Amino acid sequence: MKDDWRKADLSKPDYAMLEYAEKLSLAPSMMNEGDIANLRDAGWTDRDILDIAHVCAYFNFRVRMVDGLGLELGDWQLERSKAGAERAQVLADQRGQAMPADPWGVRAS
Repeated sequence: MKDDWRKADLSKPDYAMLEYAEKLSLAPSMMNEGDIANLRDAGWTDRDILDIAHVCAYFNFRVRMVDGLGLELGDWQLERSKAGAERAQVLADQRGQAMPADPWGVRAS
C-alpha cells in the first residue's frame, strides 16, 4: 500500500479521501468543486472534508519546511520521492491529464 494505495482493498470513502489528498498535494491549483462533491458522494461530511484538508495541508507544510530549510535527505528518501513523481506521471498519462509545470526540474533530477 505504501507504494501504490490504489492496489489496496479500500472502502469507497477511503479511496475518495486518498484520491483527494493526492490531488491536493500534487496539483492544488487544479482542485475544483467536483473534488469536494466526490468526497460528499463517498459519505464524508463537511467537517470530515475540512479535517482531511487540514491533515493533508499539515503534512505538505512539514515537507516544504524541511525542503525549504535545506535539510538533507537520505538516499532512500530521494529514491522514494523520484519513484512517487514517476508514479504520478504514469497516473496523469493514464487519465489523459497534464502534470503541473515543473520549473525547478524536480522530476528531471
